[in-house]
Amino acid sequence: MSGLTRDHVTRLRDDLEASFREDLEEAVIDATRWPDLIERASRSSGSVGALLLRTDRTGLDALCTQSIAEPARRYFDEGWHRDDHRLRGLPTLRTRGITVDLDFTSPDEIARLPYYQDLLGSCGLRWFAGVGFAVKGRLWCLSLQRTVAQGPFEAHEQERLATLSPLLRRAGLLTMMVEKARLAGLNQAFDVIDRAALVLDSEGRALCWNTAFEALLGPDLKLTGGRLVAEDPEAARQLEALTRPCGRAPISAVVVARRDAQPIAIHVVPLVGQSRGLFAGGRTLLLCRVAGATPVPAATILQTAYRLTPAEARLTQALSGGDSLAEAASRFAVTAATARSQLKAIFAKTGATRQADLVRLVAGLAR
Repeated sequence: MSGLTRDHVTRLRDDLEASFREDLEEAVIDATRWPDLIERASRSSGSVGALLLRTDRTGLDALCTQSIAEPARRYFDEGWHRDDHRLRGLPTLRTRGITVDLDFTSPDEIARLPYYQDLLGSCGLRWFAGVGFAVKGRLWCLSLQRTVAQGPFEAHEQERLATLSPLLRRAGLLTMMVEKARLAGLNQAFDVIDRAALVLDSEGRALCWNTAFEALLGPDLKLTGGRLVAEDPEAARQLEALTRPCGRAPISAVVVARRDAQPIAIHVVPLVGQSRGLFAGGRTLLLCRVAGATPVPAATILQTAYRLTPAEARLTQALSGGDSLAEAASRFAVTAATARSQLKAIFAKTGATRQADLVRLVAGLAR
């Protein structure tokens, strides 16, 4: 196959376990190092390439070395993942931590099965060793690939590779914890600028969301069984499309009509590359805003910019968001006189003389 290098030494390197442990520590600290990790694992194991993927998925979260990028693309694009002969090795993978072709396939089957002849054979590949590890009940596999000339993984090689399974499991769990903390921090950052945000996994389920997003939920837009659903049929169809297996989000925006309020505009941002959580599962970021609403800066921004008290900043937010003074007073359970007194102080600190001036002034801080 074009692009395959064939100068690998077909034996395990003596420092395989030690170097792998060091690489895993780096990958936990910086999840973007996982592609480098599987590249080095491939070389150290005398393999021509490697693929890291969850065994119960369609490959949305798969990583592969550049040397087998084309076979990996065909594997998913041509539907081989739906009828992968090597899935027969899953019971062995779970019990031993490793499986190889000859655990579940005879030489006669290798010579005639389309999986080996049409897919692997056309790419110059033949043998594999799958190192399995579980992360929160989900089984992952580091699939190491060899060519016909390199030969199968011998019994003594399998024993050493199996020792990598607990190391991968620990690293996967730690990476997931780091990624979940990062996703939570992402939502908190949007809280600071008062922007509603929600993160979906690659199956369209809600992973985390901030308080601003929660405030938008109601009869027209709700979370049901971990999925975001809308009463508006067209919006419901578009939100459902976010749950379908695909490389990128199929749509860029959704508008959710509401019966008694302004529509909600949802901007769909695929999390790719360094922003994607491999083990935490973050796949899509949804940023929401009420259509036509004036953007309102966070209370902390108002306090810092104009030296407002927390109560004054809260009132400024409400007025900038479209509330009347009476509505704001009722919402915050203060008297009309107290609200007027706070507004007078706000005018003095911001230099505004009318509520309309105040709205225009603070809107600039939200851009």
